Amino acid sequence: MKKILLTGSSGMLGNYIVKLLEDNGDFKIISPARLEFNISDTHKIEAYIKEIKPDVIFHLAAETNVDLCETNPKHALIANSLSVEKISKIANELSSYLVFISTSNVFGAKSSLKYNELDMPDPVNYYGKSKYKAENFITQNNIANSLIIRAGWMIGGGAERDKKFVGKIIQQIKDGNTSIKAVGDKYGTITMASSLAKFIIKSTQDKLIGTYHYSSQGLLTRHEIAKIILKELKCNASLLETKSCQFPLPAPRPLSEGIESLYLDEKDGIRHYEEDLHEYIKEFK
Repeated sequence: MKKILLTGSSGMLGNYIVKLLEDNGDFKIISPARLEFNISDTHKIEAYIKEIKPDVIFHLAAETNVDLCETNPKHALIANSLSVEKISKIANELSSYLVFISTSNVFGAKSSLKYNELDMPDPVNYYGKSKYKAENFITQNNIANSLIIRAGWMIGGGAERDKKFVGKIIQQIKDGNTSIKAVGDKYGTITMASSLAKFIIKSTQDKLIGTYHYSSQGLLTRHEIAKIILKELKCNASLLETKSCQFPLPAPRPLSEGIESLYLDEKDGIRHYEEDLHEYIKEFK
């Protein structure tokens, strides 16, 4: 039985992984609470991993607040870069297979609409820079025993756990809002957390290595996501398209966070965004 150290198990993606592996006799999951595994405390991280000696490390924990990273770049560096470097070093020492979840935010400065695995990262904010720095360290030190997955706009969690864009729009509809606003001048691709969780587990069994993009097919805006939600829920609320400049934020956002994979296709769970959103919204009905 392989021991898996799962960081960030309370998050959206971690929750799906835990559910999928609960009855899998091939793996034993060790999922420390945030106090036990504080990604801002690299010394504590080192001691914890060395005591457990996991065969596999799924490193999902991160500081994902883009604006907090921008206003506090030191925190971004520690939480998203230095902690990963520490985990990467120990994984090397223990010969542990390392899965690191990165982000489409490592792109953006070139103002392209879509980026694949051959495109060079060019982040525009400190969140993307901190994740790309972590990627670089892993590829330089764990290249033969690691998997880096760049995800897009993550959706998942369902009615009880989704506090992100989809969940917020559906909550507005449930609250009886007759007018919904959504930004229409920033693009991206969505990643179904449940599908990504399955891909991570299969990749671990197959010992897949390298860097891969995992997202639904098709580029869209949050305005288009909201439009699909309204249609799926048969809601007559009006939908207003807004511009990102109406909501000034500390961190610059790229024109597009759209990613696509040159390696993965339908057999890996990659579908068009309309299929993924249709399936996901069912969880709210």
